[in-house]
Amino acid sequence: MKKIKNRIQNQFKDSDKKEILSKGFSFLVFSLSGTLAGYLFTLFVARNFGASVNGLIAISFSIFMMATMLGRLGIDINLVKYYSDKNVIRADTGTFFKMLLKALVFSSLIGVLVYFLRELIAIKIFGKEQLIPYLKWISFAIPLWVSTLLCASFFRAIRKNKTYAFLNNAGRFLVTLILAVGLYYFISKDELITIQAHFYALVCLAVGSFIAVLFYLKPIRIKSDYNSWKFLRESFPMMLSSAILVVLGWIDTFILGIFESDDVVGIYSVSLKIATLTSFGLQAINSILAPKISAAYKQEDMITFKKLIRFSTRLNFLITLLLISVIIIFHRYILEFFGEEFLAGSIILLTLCIGQVVNSLSGSVGVILQMTGHQKKFRNFVLIALITNIILNLIFTPIYGAIAIAVSTVISMALWNLLGAIYLKKKLNIITYYNFR
Repeated sequence: MKKIKNRIQNQFKDSDKKEILSKGFSFLVFSLSGTLAGYLFTLFVARNFGASVNGLIAISFSIFMMATMLGRLGIDINLVKYYSDKNVIRADTGTFFKMLLKALVFSSLIGVLVYFLRELIAIKIFGKEQLIPYLKWISFAIPLWVSTLLCASFFRAIRKNKTYAFLNNAGRFLVTLILAVGLYYFISKDELITIQAHFYALVCLAVGSFIAVLFYLKPIRIKSDYNSWKFLRESFPMMLSSAILVVLGWIDTFILGIFESDDVVGIYSVSLKIATLTSFGLQAINSILAPKISAAYKQEDMITFKKLIRFSTRLNFLITLLLISVIIIFHRYILEFFGEEFLAGSIILLTLCIGQVVNSLSGSVGVILQMTGHQKKFRNFVLIALITNIILNLIFTPIYGAIAIAVSTVISMALWNLLGAIYLKKKLNIITYYNFR
């Protein structure tokens, strides 16, 4: 017991580990609050409008997340890398504003495209005319979320993790939930208030996050010596890999929406939300790990670099194992909380949890590849996983339905994580995976 106590105390004596634990914990608290708000929003929709409306929202969000990932152009990730150096923040504030403008213009064009193609998407692709008004409100929200996430990435770079966590995760569903409840009880009980509340929430976040950034980017300069088009070229491979990851995360809902009814999509989306809860340990750790390993790698401090990776992998595995154990034990109670019809997602939930275990065992593969200049390799790995996922989904979903989607998701998730971990070990002698020794 004394030995274990000493080991824990030693972790806090190390400044890097202490920062990961303290700031990672702050991120985890905000992320969990955001997840709780997301669950409460889903619960609000399920209890008041049923699984069908929840399914329509899930399909809309799948399109929304894919569109906003493309709209960010990878700028959000490159901002973390660029502004991880404090000297750069003081010397060059103009790059942020230039890149924000480019992202806003491009994401607005995507929003316009979704708006004018909403009937085609809803009827021809999904065969769901009732989806049309949801896509209209989603199209308006695309540039707002892009702006919010670019501001969030700036706060991640300067290690303001609480602000980053709120903007990146907690704020979106927390504000949406508050507005949805307000609209429902005081304005209208129409089902569209759910997606309208989401739009109004993003208006608040976009404006608020931009004002917050202005307090830190001083002196404010629009001009920059750094070529913004060069910055964009550097961001592009990151955009591709991130876009593929987002598509990988939402393609299951997208394809399920084509082959199955709204209520099946709604049940699957709830199971996915619960399983995704286990990934917040990794997200919390990565939120502070990314700028720290980027700085260590630039300074060629490989001792610190590998120490941070080893520590983060072990910490993430323990957190994930704890969360998955709770979900497996109480999964029926958790699903039934949303309504009896959601108990049909039990096998789906347990299958998705298996994928999260593999994810945690592999470590922070994506972040390490991107922060060390191997973003193209990362892009290739997730592209292979995406293609595998789509092929499996298209072959087996018409036959086996939602369970085929869950199995395909687990296989593709395991694939890119294992490919990345093997590459880092063989080519760079970096061990990201959990070592039981």
